[in-house]
Amino acid sequence: MAEEIDKKEFAWISEVFKKVEVFTGLSYNEREALIEEMYKLSYKPQDTIFKEGDAPNACFLIYTGKAKVIKNKMLVLKKEVSTLGPGSFFGEMAFLTYAPRVATVTAETNLTCFVLLKSTFQQLLKKNSAFKSWLETLSAKRMVKLESI
Repeated sequence: MAEEIDKKEFAWISEVFKKVEVFTGLSYNEREALIEEMYKLSYKPQDTIFKEGDAPNACFLIYTGKAKVIKNKMLVLKKEVSTLGPGSFFGEMAFLTYAPRVATVTAETNLTCFVLLKSTFQQLLKKNSAFKSWLETLSAKRMVKLESI
């Protein structure tokens, strides 16, 4: 069940967004406007946040807990790509490529995430072409890394 973000969480997200590579190209006001649109979700261990092949509808910032990123290799093999912890931001690549998710993300522990919807993110991309270009470059680098696994 989605929850609203309190003032302490808002301040934490704001600090993280200053350091997250994805958001370094945004102004203070743009970052704050994005945070105002976010909400909080909790997951239990083994819960799937999204699956490889799913349509992208949101991206996530981990507040507490850990998540695993798993990539399918051929039909039955799966490879753990990474483990994500507090301050990790994921799921935004699909917003740029308009392609299905390229990996599966599951909760490894109890997990609390802040969620940003695709529609909110895309409104920002329409308003800020420099930010969109920056993210397209970042996305291309990440895709090269994922495809090499």
